[in-house]
Amino acid sequence: MKTTKTNPHAWFFKYITELEGYDKNYEKVIREGVILDFTNGLTGSLQELYTVFPERYRKMKAELLQPKTQTKTDEMDQARKRLIAVLFAFLKKNSNENATMQYVKAVACNAAGVSAFNDIALSKLKSLYRIFGMKNTAGWTELERKLVWSALRKEHKN
Repeated sequence: MKTTKTNPHAWFFKYITELEGYDKNYEKVIREGVILDFTNGLTGSLQELYTVFPERYRKMKAELLQPKTQTKTDEMDQARKRLIAVLFAFLKKNSNENATMQYVKAVACNAAGVSAFNDIALSKLKSLYRIFGMKNTAGWTELERKLVWSALRKEHKN
């Protein structure tokens, strides 16, 4: 009877493939980056981490496998609301017609290149927010722009 060995690192490879922005062409670089981050630069090898630093390996596994927290959902929700608000302001300023929620979401989907509003990644939501925010402030003086953007940066730190 033949016994089969299971890979003790299968959870890690599954985690990597589920990361936002995952690209198969850069899988090795992503894996090494995650491992280097958790070992503070001690190693980029998963096997070495497993054998030489077993405590760090267990800690990394515990942190990466813990359920997604509510804060991630809250951050996505907040980013979606901000994008909607900035798009409403942009369309009000640059269009004669009243924009509906459905129209605003369609504009966001088109700009993000997705078919459903909830499919827009967090990084893309933030990027679109910055882009349309800058377009909304195009007519402002440099002083006004600096005051508003410094306040927004302080808000994000809190």
